[in-house]
Amino acid sequence: MKQWLLKDFLRQTMIAAVYAVLVYVFSISSFGLIQFRIAEVLMILVLFDKKNVIGLTVGCFIANLLYGAILIDVIFGSLATTIAGILMYLTKNKPGLSMIFPAVSNGLIVGIILTYGYVLGPLWITIPSVFLGEFVVMYALGLPLYLVLRKHKGFLEFFQ
Repeated sequence: MKQWLLKDFLRQTMIAAVYAVLVYVFSISSFGLIQFRIAEVLMILVLFDKKNVIGLTVGCFIANLLYGAILIDVIFGSLATTIAGILMYLTKNKPGLSMIFPAVSNGLIVGIILTYGYVLGPLWITIPSVFLGEFVVMYALGLPLYLVLRKHKGFLEFFQ
């Protein structure tokens, strides 16, 4: 990994803050059995710079912690973001494919947390419901946004 500069730390702090604010603004859809966590659209930032996995993970951790998630959700929900981010980076040359990893990672991990931590329903309901919400966010919002931003010179310069 390249050397970290002050601008890298500031960028990750900004990403974490934006993630947490988006969870707050859209809190009605960010938690529960059916989740459309709009903040997850920021996962596309991993396709521009692998360092952004850190800001996204920290943002998820802070959002879950501040908004009353149980400890296992704070820890393992954030881990789901990290896993998804790493897998997205590894498949960054195929953005259509990489968008599936947040849905799979969160579907499995958060689905298990919803079943055993929050007792919101059986796995055959919780896993698909989280997967579907994440899938919609990533493909209906994330993929089109990525396709626009990857052609925007000013946006690309922000990550250099």
